[in-house]
Amino acid sequence: YIPDAEYPVGTVLTIDCAGAEVTYAGVNSVPVGVVSDKPAYLMNSELPGGIAVALVGRVPVRVTGSVMKGQLVYADNMGVASATADGERVGIALETSEDAGEKLVECVLKV
Repeated sequence: YIPDAEYPVGTVLTIDCAGAEVTYAGVNSVPVGVVSDKPAYLMNSELPGGIAVALVGRVPVRVTGSVMKGQLVYADNMGVASATADGERVGIALETSEDAGEKLVECVLKV
């Protein structure tokens, strides 16, 4: 996928209606995947300027706020997810973190 900017691993992405193919997801976005640095299978690898986007599987997701293992995480703000956001579902946390700041949390994608 062609992004509108460079994004760190774990960023939640949505379709970019303005120009590029993908951009960061927000509360009012429909998530399509998460930036991955270790894709199991890389489709369209010859696409110039493209980035690896996980559509399914187990991947680290940028999450802010505390989260419990088994809890759903939702699209929140600027490509980051949280357990308390009103956005669309991104995945299910596979680990617990009481850290209130942003961190990578291993999740099963459910986009």
